[in-house]
Amino acid sequence: MMTDLHEPQDQNRRLLRQMMLQPDDRISLAQAALVIASCEYPRLDSASYIERLDQMARHAGGRLVGETNPYDTITRINRYLFEKEGFSGNAEDYYDPRNSFLNEVLDRKTGIPITLSTVYLEMAERLGLPLVGVGLPGHFLVKHPHFDILIDPFTKGRILTEDDCRRRMQELMGEEVPFHKSYLNGVGKRHIVVRMLNNLRTIYINARQFQKALDIADLAFAIQPPSPQERKERAALLIQLRRHSEAVADLNYYLEQEPTAQDSKEILRIVFQLRKSLAQLN
Repeated sequence: MMTDLHEPQDQNRRLLRQMMLQPDDRISLAQAALVIASCEYPRLDSASYIERLDQMARHAGGRLVGETNPYDTITRINRYLFEKEGFSGNAEDYYDPRNSFLNEVLDRKTGIPITLSTVYLEMAERLGLPLVGVGLPGHFLVKHPHFDILIDPFTKGRILTEDDCRRRMQELMGEEVPFHKSYLNGVGKRHIVVRMLNNLRTIYINARQFQKALDIADLAFAIQPPSPQERKERAALLIQLRRHSEAVADLNYYLEQEPTAQDSKEILRIVFQLRKSLAQLN
């Protein structure tokens, strides 16, 4: 029997969609991150990495019993992850795709802000510490929502102030991008998963790995319907892969939804050229 080459990717889309249909507090961020990693590592044993996280939490000291000072638990997590285990942010090779895969982050003990934050959130959940993600533009953090304690797992669990976050964002995005305090609000697990996928898609595009970027884009579309802009961006990947009829469909959708877009004339020109190319094939 022949195996459909797209079957593993289809399975990943179905599995991630099912996960994201659950209430946010029941979503396993680690399980979702490992589904994403399965796109790169089809034989990935996800259960072994979940067990790894369970063991890490046990070694960090076990679940809280009557402990009310969040700083004590944060200190415990920081000592375990960053001093004992040696986790750190990978500033030297930031755009290495391995930094975006939870299995690699756990194996190599290095990653980017959002994957290190995922490890931190998973540890905190197992220890009974109620942390949430913070989607600061350009840099992902975690925080204690009741005490407004901002923690940066990329810099070994450093506690940040609002001014620290403002400076960090301006370093990354430029001073012309205004800082809003709302950027420090907590975000749900669905938001984190979508941001993981968007980061990884961008890394693949920059590396000109267009098929992998398309697979990740389709995985994101399985979670939530794509916007017209996202359909246009997928069309660009399809054009690179010479899948012109699918690209035309995405661009037509974009034009239907955004008829007054500033680039509508350019998109019409591209659609005309793609249709001309398709006609020559028939």
